[in-house]
Amino acid sequence: MGFGGFSKQDHLQISSLGMEFAVAELLGIGLGFWLDSKCGTTPWMLLVGAVVGFALGFYIIFRAAKEMERQAQAGKVKKDNGRS
Repeated sequence: MGFGGFSKQDHLQISSLGMEFAVAELLGIGLGFWLDSKCGTTPWMLLVGAVVGFALGFYIIFRAAKEMERQAQAGKVKKDNGRS
């Protein structure tokens, strides 16, 4: 059964990407907060951690999007070869 053109597996992949992005962001913020408390640099390490977490989250999404595109292209090639 499809959900708006997407399979259940697609929805699970998209949901897991959202969770991975959130975890990367929270880890960056948590690490920045911890470094601020140890070094007394409030709020600079928190801000750096937030930016690094955000960048890491986008990297995770970008990498997954490239992999999904590669899988879609492989599926398209198989379908095209099957029709010939």
